[in-house]
Amino acid sequence: MPLERLEPGLYALKGIVTFDNAAVVEEYGRQLLQSELQAGQSSVRISFKELHKGDSATLSVCLSWLRLAENYNTAFCFSDIPVELQALAKVCGIDKLLEASSCPSG
Repeated sequence: MPLERLEPGLYALKGIVTFDNAAVVEEYGRQLLQSELQAGQSSVRISFKELHKGDSATLSVCLSWLRLAENYNTAFCFSDIPVELQALAKVCGIDKLLEASSCPSG
């Protein structure tokens, strides 16, 4: 699956996430994340470093996971967001939300 747990609280979104597979990726990721959130994980970071292709469906998946983390009052952030997705977020009017969910550098 495109979302892989690397260690507690650290995940990598890999490969291709588009309209073709977004629903499956979202469901799989929600189950994976929810099990960790229910266990009391205090923070979650998702890296896009190995994402090869994404579209607006990718952003939708990420927003769903962000809402899930908010339901558990868990710190949640995205790192290594591709420039193309940042530009798409701006066009969609969610760039400020994406920026607010970006992991602090360093």
